[in-house]
Amino acid sequence: MAQDQQAVHAGTSGTEQMSGILVYGPEFFANTALPTALDMVQRLPGFTLDIGNGDARGIAGNTGNVLIDGKPPASKTDGLGEILRRISASGVARIELIRGGAPGIDMQGRAVIANVVLKRTASTEKLINFQSYVYRDGYVGPDLTLQYTRRDGDRRDELSLEVLSDRTSYTSQGIRTRTDASGRLLQRHSLDLWDRDRTATLRTSIQRALGGGLLTVNARLDYFDYPTSQTVTLLEGSGSSGRAIDLTHQWKGELGANWNRPLGSKSELEVIALQRLGRTRYDSTTDAGGFVSTFGQRSRNGESVLRPILRYKPGKTLSLEGGGEIAYNFLDNRTDYAEQGIPVPLPDQSVFVSEVRGEVFGLARWQPSGRITVEAGMRAEISRIAADADSNRARTFFYPKPRLQLTWRPNKRDQLRLRVEQSVSQLDFSDFVAATEINLGTVRAGNGDLVPEQALTLEAVVEHRFWGKGALELSAKHEATRNVIDYIPLDGGFDAIGNIGTGTRNTLASTLTLPFDKLGIKDARFRGNASVVRSHVTDPLTGARRRYASEVPFTCSGSFSQDLFGGRFTYGVFASCGQPSTSLYRIREFRTTEVQPSLEIYTIWKPSKRLAIRLDLGNLNNAARIYDRDLYTGERNASPLLFRERRTQRRGQYVYVQFRRTL
Repeated sequence: MAQDQQAVHAGTSGTEQMSGILVYGPEFFANTALPTALDMVQRLPGFTLDIGNGDARGIAGNTGNVLIDGKPPASKTDGLGEILRRISASGVARIELIRGGAPGIDMQGRAVIANVVLKRTASTEKLINFQSYVYRDGYVGPDLTLQYTRRDGDRRDELSLEVLSDRTSYTSQGIRTRTDASGRLLQRHSLDLWDRDRTATLRTSIQRALGGGLLTVNARLDYFDYPTSQTVTLLEGSGSSGRAIDLTHQWKGELGANWNRPLGSKSELEVIALQRLGRTRYDSTTDAGGFVSTFGQRSRNGESVLRPILRYKPGKTLSLEGGGEIAYNFLDNRTDYAEQGIPVPLPDQSVFVSEVRGEVFGLARWQPSGRITVEAGMRAEISRIAADADSNRARTFFYPKPRLQLTWRPNKRDQLRLRVEQSVSQLDFSDFVAATEINLGTVRAGNGDLVPEQALTLEAVVEHRFWGKGALELSAKHEATRNVIDYIPLDGGFDAIGNIGTGTRNTLASTLTLPFDKLGIKDARFRGNASVVRSHVTDPLTGARRRYASEVPFTCSGSFSQDLFGGRFTYGVFASCGQPSTSLYRIREFRTTEVQPSLEIYTIWKPSKRLAIRLDLGNLNNAARIYDRDLYTGERNASPLLFRERRTQRRGQYVYVQFRRTL
């Protein structure tokens, strides 16, 4: 039904529609060197890609804001960005940008969504994608993908294998200083942080007509090997040098299916099923001047989800949908901690956490005129979380989650969206178990008494389209939250993740896409965004009002790009304002993190239709990450300062090169 609605505008590519659907066809991307569907989606005026949250439990609202042929991906482990990157631009028929909702279109609980419509003509593509990061110290991190894709109407087959051996931004060098309360230097260390990311991924996808409908089956298998180390060398002051080493091994597997079948001319049934399983082994050792501590963790996890959806469209202006979701999740975790070879017991160090969750929902979209769309829905969630640990605990939660959105289009260029919604967060099972930070030598206890956050959100968004390819969006959002999740004190001197009361958060944000054609620079554009966040919550120790933990008060970024030589060459510049100081409030510590602004440039060259070459020069100004940490002898509100620490780390500049060749 979504495809029927969208096809009405297929011939009016890039033009503003009173229905709120903008269609961008081949002519919009004709003078670009963009090689993949991911690049095309990121080029859409006024659209910001959200890849979703693959770590969240369940499917609803977690699969991102892009559909493929009107359907969400039947995979969570296989991220939306990865899926779009594997689709060549030559296989895309058009992209439809749906703003504010429309009858018959599955918006995945979002106000704006993009639908990538693939070509239905028979085609076979064999692809080799080689990419690599080359770092300033000479290290090369290769990533090779081999892919086979066959499409013929609704019949599709895909198989890919990816192997990589790279490192992350964790690998860096820096300086750590520690001073006392008066500012007197206690210690000065050099820092050498090292890591390697070794991954192998096998993916396959099959789509066939089955049972009067269309069945898509996805499967994925991952192996992940991740060793890290931190070497601390004393340069000044009293103390000693030290080293911390850890190693993570992980296996993950996923099998997902999406079956879609029309029921007459007005109804449609969709069934999504998903099964994920994983196993992780983690070991760390810290040696600080001869004082050795070890931490080990063994965990298994799994998720099973079934989600049926029934859609009914009685007329052109109204659509109804309803359904449910049932899921079972578990985490079986065992940890052990020792100092100088002597075991140290931790709260909840052996935990089996399970959740059975059910959700039913109903949704109506009504378009009484070309200018107005109303979306009203109600979801009701019931879940039972049981934790078998030091003490057995089981709790049942029930939450109604109403949502109302009004979209008004006074003309073809402008749109106003108003939303009110009650939402509930998901508990992170890892917060139920003990954890360590090897680079800081800290241990956190588990807490099985967590309660989900519940937030009431009020949001207003104003959107203006101009100059054919330009867009400006301004938004204001207010969130009132109960049971805010943060650190709480526990008996025995430990802290853990817990609930600290009520809080509020206000966000002002803007995004701008500015084309330069009318300013005399053909096929050039500027994209920028900025947001300001103010939040308030009561500190559980001091009783004072403060920001949410890890809240980023201000963010901004901007990019300029231009297509040249009829789309054979594209260049661009990207700059980030960095991240101003964010705060973390632990029981015996206060931490802040700051990230300096960064700059990078890139080029894409297509010497032929089958070959695309990309070159990036990243972190040109060698931006630093600055970590400040105040450590107290006891609870930070009533104990003297033990020391003040500052870590300044830089990862260095790097070169990224990509060769994408179709055979």
